[in-house]
Amino acid sequence: MTTSVAAPERAPSPAVAPPPGNPRFALFDALRGIAVLCIIAFHVTSLTGEMNRRVIGNLFSVLGNEALIFFFVISGFLLYRPFAAAHHAGRRRPNTWRYLRRRALRIVPAYWLALTVLAIAPGVVGVFSGDWWRYYFFLQAYSSRTLGGGIPPAWSLTVEVSFYLLLPVWAIAIRRVATALGPGSWLRSELGALALLALLGVAIQVAASRLLVSSLLATTLLGECVWLALGMSLAVISVLVHGRPQAPTAVRLVAAHPGLCWLGALACLIGATAVLHPGGLFNIIISLRTKQPFARTLGGIALSAGLAALLVLPAVFDEGGGGAPRRILAWRPLMGLGLISYGVYLYHLTLAELLGERSDPGHFSDSGLGLVTSVKHLTTPVLFLATLAASVIAAVLSYRFVELPFLRLKEPAGARRKS
Repeated sequence: MTTSVAAPERAPSPAVAPPPGNPRFALFDALRGIAVLCIIAFHVTSLTGEMNRRVIGNLFSVLGNEALIFFFVISGFLLYRPFAAAHHAGRRRPNTWRYLRRRALRIVPAYWLALTVLAIAPGVVGVFSGDWWRYYFFLQAYSSRTLGGGIPPAWSLTVEVSFYLLLPVWAIAIRRVATALGPGSWLRSELGALALLALLGVAIQVAASRLLVSSLLATTLLGECVWLALGMSLAVISVLVHGRPQAPTAVRLVAAHPGLCWLGALACLIGATAVLHPGGLFNIIISLRTKQPFARTLGGIALSAGLAALLVLPAVFDEGGGGAPRRILAWRPLMGLGLISYGVYLYHLTLAELLGERSDPGHFSDSGLGLVTSVKHLTTPVLFLATLAASVIAAVLSYRFVELPFLRLKEPAGARRKS
């Protein structure tokens, strides 16, 4: 059973091209697009006050958190799969320095430019201060003083960068474990270790919810590793079934019924909204400072994992097999949004605040348009569409003039000519 569509007629963008010799999972572009739309909706509703409404506000609050989880699952899957495939086939693992080069070229130039430009105008706070090194070197999430400064959503990049650096170490360790366990232990060593990693993440999140450790710790790699482990586990299973004429029954069920996966994801979303009921941005902040019931925390983690896995599965297994979810994920505008989603992610919140508020000294120094107070009807849809349009323009410029020139350097010249 194959897990990737046939190669397209035109080579994929360097932004999404996999390492040489590895399949490309094209529908993941649209998953990024869905995730970034959810994040924009989360921030826009927090600005307009729509998030404080009982039902719809809870839904947007959960979607904002789930969107970040989607990004972590996607990273875990796409980045670990080449390592897992090499381990399974008994090949040498991907070259560490080449892998790190690809990661640095992917995220650093666009982030550094966005951070600098936004610090100049509209003057996002913190960047040109004594803490500049925290922002430029992806360390802002390790201090409550800098967590909300610079580009606030970029706290997740601290998790991603930590993951990038430790992933080759993990791959080396798993190979040694498999060697020690003997022949035929590949799958057991991979999934067993990932299960332990996920349990570590769950333990950190539960401890943070009980105020036993800082909530900052839960937003580092130690807390977020549960979602990365989920994506890595899907990568291992994808490698296991790739090229097999007969896949396991569960995989065949997923491949044949993608609609059931998304119905299950919808049920998890409804369940997470009911279990977590965040109650607006203010209550989200308060919940970080009060003890949460075990059942609420564990239920939220389980439902979030179920939602992320069920949403992603149709893009992992038999992505050319048809079905409504795959047709949605193959929609070109959504895939295009996913292609530029990094730029959208970097610019959207500052643009939303500029468009929505007249001033916000806690985040930027310039004056904004104040749409939240000046637009009397359909404020949230208007601000959402304005933010999306402005973010797409900024992201297209970033992609065309910053990201692409560097992304074309991801592979050495000889490897580029060969591919």
